[in-house]
Amino acid sequence: MTVPPGNNLIPQNVLSELPNLDKTLQDLSEQAGTDFEESVCSAMKYLDLSASLTDTNEAESDVIAEALHAAKPYFIVIECNAVREGNQIGYDKIGQIRGNAASYLDTRRQKLFENAYKLVVGKPEFSDHAKERAPPDVGLISVQTLSRLLRLHQRYQLSQDVLQEIFIGIGEIDTQKVDSVVMKYLENENHYRRIGVYSLIYLALIEDPFSESKRRKKWTPLEEVVGSVLTYSNLFRIRDLTSIEVIALVRDLDNPFIRIVESRKNEIRLSTLSLDVIENFNPLGDAIVFNIKEYWEKLRALTI
Repeated sequence: MTVPPGNNLIPQNVLSELPNLDKTLQDLSEQAGTDFEESVCSAMKYLDLSASLTDTNEAESDVIAEALHAAKPYFIVIECNAVREGNQIGYDKIGQIRGNAASYLDTRRQKLFENAYKLVVGKPEFSDHAKERAPPDVGLISVQTLSRLLRLHQRYQLSQDVLQEIFIGIGEIDTQKVDSVVMKYLENENHYRRIGVYSLIYLALIEDPFSESKRRKKWTPLEEVVGSVLTYSNLFRIRDLTSIEVIALVRDLDNPFIRIVESRKNEIRLSTLSLDVIENFNPLGDAIVFNIKEYWEKLRALTI
């Protein structure tokens, strides 16, 4: 799909199809040179940013990524550097990005964006000198950390505002920083809690969740399911869960967009969808199945 003629404020690739995640992760791990730059550009597109390669030469940065849908739109100037395994990324790219970042703030971007960030994406790791020289205005993110961010985005569909909390980082942006930002987002939005309860509802509708058996219960009284979920919630430390909240979340799962459970009057049962189908249905399904498997393993461990 292309942008209507005459609209020069929105890049052509804003509405383009997202790249394949598995291929992007593989390319980030294996590619070097201009191919590595292309893989970083694909990673930014997968994060739902509008990204494009620059006209590459020694004096320019490699990728520009734009967050047009953030509450306060921003763009990122990105340098890419892949060195051989066993070596470290030095600080030369930091000076380069400082020297040319301002040239990308053209008239169009002055109208659109409130913030701009400088980011170096590299592999396998940054040297101590690079980490020391990055402040006060350059972020450093390794391929390992970027790959982690891509997988989290697949599961939780992180907004451009959440991504900004990561890209605003100065110096090394490590996996701990990424996990911290995402966890804070999930907690603030109650996503993590809801996903946890959804998973417990699923387990409450399995005949024997303490075993490998995936046999489902027949139509079960809602009151019985709520009681099981409340018991599990104490085990997995989901605090202050009430029957009213559980019932509301049961209703969430009985909808045409995910259809994990079916209900009638005051009874429910699991739908006939397999976990594999639920996992691949949408990002919410993927997150729920991830939690189900985690809780399932913990329950089974209690019987060993």
